Amino acid sequence: TNDMELPSLREVVDSAMGENWKAVVVAFVVAYAVAAVFVFRYPSPFAARVGGSTKWSKRKAREATEEEESFPEPMAKGDLTVEELKRYDGSNTALPVLLAAKGIIYDVTKGRDFYGKGGPYNGFAGIDCSRALAKVSLDAKDLNDDVSDLYAAERDVLNDWCRKFDDKYPVVGKVLGGAFDKS
Repeated sequence: TNDMELPSLREVVDSAMGENWKAVVVAFVVAYAVAAVFVFRYPSPFAARVGGSTKWSKRKAREATEEEESFPEPMAKGDLTVEELKRYDGSNTALPVLLAAKGIIYDVTKGRDFYGKGGPYNGFAGIDCSRALAKVSLDAKDLNDDVSDLYAAERDVLNDWCRKFDDKYPVVGKVLGGAFDKS
């Protein structure tokens, strides 16, 4: 009835790889070792695209730090009116780039690629952009400090942005005459 015997491991390997299975295993191990040497000795030209590095990208980074981008002096601490803040919109590279959130002014000059002229978030520069941050919006209608009709979740988003700015950028002062001015 069930007198069928299972093949031994050796018989399975022999049938799958033939009589020279040991040579196949040795060839595989040698190929693996050679590949490992190449991977660790010669970095991939695609590594920089996924966060790794190559000799070329290391050299490029070294050259970039040698020709470090010049930034204007940090903005002196002090409060600014809504009109004064507009001057720091990133259009003049000799001036710091400032933005405000919840009435607090941040010097975001180090993020000029994002907030300066031509940057994806340039609309935030030179204004209190609290509403746009809360709504995660780049629409012109949201580029203001009116947060009176925000939902609780949007207020949470705004508070998260403010924490990020507090951690990353220096505080310059407060916006005078804006929606958050308590004086």
